[in-house]
Amino acid sequence: MDSVKKWVIHHYFWLLLGIVFFAFITRIYRLSYPPQYMFDEVYHAVTAKLIRRNDPRAFEWWNPPPEPNTAVDWLHPPLAKYTQALGMDIFGENSFGWRISSVIFGTLLIFATAKLAEELFDDKVIALVAAFLAACDGLLLTQSRIAMNDIHVAFFIVVTFLFYMRFRKAKRARRTLWLFLTGLSAGLAMGSKWSGIFILGVVWVAEIFRFRPILLKRKNIFPGFLRVVFLLAVPATVYILSYTQMFLQGKTLICTGNQVEQGKCYCSQESSTFVTILKRVDPSRSNYWESLEARGGCKQLLSHFSELHHQILWYQLNLKATHPFQSRPWQWFFDIRPVWFYVDYQQQNIANIYALGNPLLFWIGDVAVGATIVYLLYVLKRKYLHHGKIREKWSNLLLLLFAYFAVWLPWQLSPRIMFFYHYTPAVPLLSILLAYWLSKLSIWKSGKVLSITFVALIFLTFVIFYPDWTGISVPKQFAEKVYFAMPSWR
Repeated sequence: MDSVKKWVIHHYFWLLLGIVFFAFITRIYRLSYPPQYMFDEVYHAVTAKLIRRNDPRAFEWWNPPPEPNTAVDWLHPPLAKYTQALGMDIFGENSFGWRISSVIFGTLLIFATAKLAEELFDDKVIALVAAFLAACDGLLLTQSRIAMNDIHVAFFIVVTFLFYMRFRKAKRARRTLWLFLTGLSAGLAMGSKWSGIFILGVVWVAEIFRFRPILLKRKNIFPGFLRVVFLLAVPATVYILSYTQMFLQGKTLICTGNQVEQGKCYCSQESSTFVTILKRVDPSRSNYWESLEARGGCKQLLSHFSELHHQILWYQLNLKATHPFQSRPWQWFFDIRPVWFYVDYQQQNIANIYALGNPLLFWIGDVAVGATIVYLLYVLKRKYLHHGKIREKWSNLLLLLFAYFAVWLPWQLSPRIMFFYHYTPAVPLLSILLAYWLSKLSIWKSGKVLSITFVALIFLTFVIFYPDWTGISVPKQFAEKVYFAMPSWR
């Protein structure tokens, strides 16, 4: 171990604290600008205001806009909006108040990224580099400065992964605690946004492959039962509890009556799965099967909770809208289609806010993803197939790669329009992958120089693009040559 690495490890706490402080300052600087809603704040911030006022419209899909040119965001779970409402409780119903929650979670995400990298590779240098790279990214920065829920779900996804890795390494006495915390954090991720379930899928796939030989032994049924409880029941319970305010307002989780009553029970216009199956088994008696559950003219009575989720699912599956800044997942990988949040046209200058990733971080990171795939294929061929076991560092790298793809690639199956900010949870994992390969490159003297150069250039890119991510005014000519260097960035 060289002297520089020893010094870094010795000062790890203070260096990490410095990176986190850097992330906080760059996120909170001029947070109030613009003072009005920008982009999807017309949904999220407006609904957070309703939640702050305990207004039941926050959980209702039929109301007119609460403010001009806005709409209620009943489409997403409310957890992130609770924190935004708390920010407004402290700082008032203004742009700083509804955005400060994202700053806090965006800053904590940098710390969580470092701890996850350290847990994966047991290397403090990789942890620091990963945190610094994540702190220099534009997508994470912009999502940390807007009242949306993506930075919240990204934080809980990384924390879930972190807790799961600690569970895998923990001694028997503490394993149950870490498994419970994994399920709890996954539930909080799902309570922030439905896509939080992606990380739960990662954990389940990892556990099935890792735990399968143990499950074959009958005496180990109890550990399997614990996994079902902590990785299914706990997340589901936390998700339901995220709607606590709605339930306290009198809306129902389960409909026990037989009368239609708005806010409690609703008439379903669709047959239940049970009746649908019977109709297919014996189509000649379809009317009879329908009559079995017809109560008060309804096919079945649904609670407010279930009908709300029916409305959400219908909307997500049937939305036909288009948007000039919509994109596909393959475009996220290459950082070629940002989202335009805000613009202020001036006489000689222009102030933009674009949710664009740090181009150099993304492009070098993509090379790291490719290198990981090639390396793991080599390992599987030369080590796994011949020796029957993947060593821990390789299995952790494989799990990291799998998690990286799992938190964004499933969006490819979505029928609705998508945006670059759906890639937000993948960026911390991409940063860890890149940090890992930079550390491997640093083994050689020339490679160390190259690694330092890459990190320095990524930081320089951050400095150059910071105005484009935060709405700082720049000359129009400069914006044309730099910020719109790629036509698709416009």
